[in-house]
Amino acid sequence: MKVVLLVMLCLYPFISLAATAEMLVTKLSDEAYLLKSANYNTNTGALKTSRGIVLIDPMPGENNLRVLSKQLNGIYGSQHIYVLNTHQHDDHSGGNSYFVNAGAKLLSSTIDWAEIKTVEVKSHSSADNIFFHRSSNSIFVGDIYDTDWHPTFYAGGVAGFVSAVDAILELGDENSLIIPGHGKPTSKEELKKFRQNTLDWVSEVKALKESGLQLSEIQHNEQIKKIFQRFNVENRAVFVPEKAFIRFIERTLAEIDNAL
Repeated sequence: MKVVLLVMLCLYPFISLAATAEMLVTKLSDEAYLLKSANYNTNTGALKTSRGIVLIDPMPGENNLRVLSKQLNGIYGSQHIYVLNTHQHDDHSGGNSYFVNAGAKLLSSTIDWAEIKTVEVKSHSSADNIFFHRSSNSIFVGDIYDTDWHPTFYAGGVAGFVSAVDAILELGDENSLIIPGHGKPTSKEELKKFRQNTLDWVSEVKALKESGLQLSEIQHNEQIKKIFQRFNVENRAVFVPEKAFIRFIERTLAEIDNAL
């Protein structure tokens, strides 16, 4: 963990970090913070605007949300809160009702405020929202891109994934900070590598399928294992469980068939 934080500080010297027993708080700028529960890996954004605080992807869990609410009050004081979601999966929207019940306003449609621009795409889910926070030059991309997992482009297929990444790259500039749905913040260069690794993965799975290999044979193919490890940017000893690896191959094969 110390190595990851050191790399982040080297890449983005404006970032400051404060860890508590329950939550990691990352200051991106005076107007933008990233918050992550110690026991839940969803990246939650808190952005200051002229209308109030915009909260992106509040994670579920009663205790998580109490701590998150306390942190927000400590950072910004008592201000009106608006809630946005990059998509509607529970790990990114499970905290909506907690804040709505406390008086927040849930924004269900895309917005284009002075401080925040939204782009809607179809990749990880049928309606993925990308949020660009202009003043901090940060782009919140949800699960279109994770830095601690393999790609999950199942709603939009490979074409939707590529289109979504292109949309992200068109926002901001080359110094923009990319906030994935899960995992460490990173750069556009790393996102480009992720896109290429994804395309290499799909191409290799397709080639092996066309050569007549079955799932179990693809699973043990050395080239497939090498490409898969490119997604393991944190160099974890066990990147994902074997069942998840097999499931990823299955889902990739299904997307290849859907594209035919």
